[in-house]
Amino acid sequence: MNRPALRYRFSLPTTIGLAVIWMLLWGQPTIGAAVWGLLIALAIQLIFPLPDVPELDSFRPLGFLRLVLVTLRGLIVSSFQVAVKVLAFWRPTRNAIIRVPLRSDSIFITVITAELVTLVPGSVAIDAGEGWLLVHVFDAQDEPAIDRARASVLATEATVLRAFGTPEDRALLEED
Repeated sequence: MNRPALRYRFSLPTTIGLAVIWMLLWGQPTIGAAVWGLLIALAIQLIFPLPDVPELDSFRPLGFLRLVLVTLRGLIVSSFQVAVKVLAFWRPTRNAIIRVPLRSDSIFITVITAELVTLVPGSVAIDAGEGWLLVHVFDAQDEPAIDRARASVLATEATVLRAFGTPEDRALLEED
């Protein structure tokens, strides 16, 4: 078994996150719960080392906060839009499957983008590859609707890149 070097096994954000989860599970923000949480977090990382994910090294908290807020807004707005379209049963809906080329070739960025596209009502990521997503779009009546759906996927990817992208990935945003 090939284990990563010790310095790569332990991550400060992971350690803090696991310790906070431990304290939440116990329901007590005490010193004892914090110490045990840190010890258990270190033990978990020692026994179950995570693979190296370079995008996590460039995690940006403000970008992540924006990602969360944009996703919540998308959930609310899209839920209403889908509900209105479903309740308007007399008007037929036309769906489409579109291939969206992404800026980044990172599989991590592609997966997060696909998950968020699927999470927001009205679209489902069907397939993904290096640098592209295949997306099912609900109620794509015409070419402008398809273009809006494509732009929405690219906007989601841009938000993901601002939260997790490497400097090279974020440079791709400035090229557009």
